Amino acid sequence: MTSPHTSMFAASAATRTSHVARACRRVAVLLTLCLALAACTSGGPLVVPGPTTAGGKLMIDSEMEWTRFSTSRYQLWTIDGELLNRLYLIPTVREREFIFLGQRQTKRRPDGAFYKRGLRADELRDLVLDGLRAAGTVNLESRNLRPANFGNREGLRFEFSLANEEGLKYQGMAAAFEHEKGLALALYMAPSEFYYPRDEAKVAKMLETLRMK
Repeated sequence: MTSPHTSMFAASAATRTSHVARACRRVAVLLTLCLALAACTSGGPLVVPGPTTAGGKLMIDSEMEWTRFSTSRYQLWTIDGELLNRLYLIPTVREREFIFLGQRQTKRRPDGAFYKRGLRADELRDLVLDGLRAAGTVNLESRNLRPANFGNREGLRFEFSLANEEGLKYQGMAAAFEHEKGLALALYMAPSEFYYPRDEAKVAKMLETLRMK
């Protein structure tokens, strides 16, 4: 992470980080609780600017450095720490799997945010939102659902906002597209204050580069 340039900035950043971290600890683990670890999570080397593999055959380009944590089913990237910003990259959500992995649809569990091929764009957006609600978020709203191309595949993008039970507000963005084995999904979240607006443009540009190799 980049070091502050002055002691005044350092003190301000430390205060802000401490306050946000305490307030958002529950939401910070919200998707981690949903994503079942298919293997033990391990920290990898820094993601350097340029094209990189985001798990399986999923590719993405970045203009920034990130710290990457990987399992066999998904990757989690962060800049300042998981409490302050996180990018989930899931190469494949399989048919009848929970949208954030971890569960499968069964006769005993027929209802829930389970993926199935061929959903309309609005249905797929609602599936992602239902998954976030299942994880315990409140005041969840989405905006700007739109088509997007990822390489030679058609998909969608949208933005969203939410809050945790303590009232801390988050913003995020999502991108998804179907491929031969299922659904590729990218989900970025950060606190609305400072962290999301700071990196919004760069992360949005990154999501434009998602593709299968």
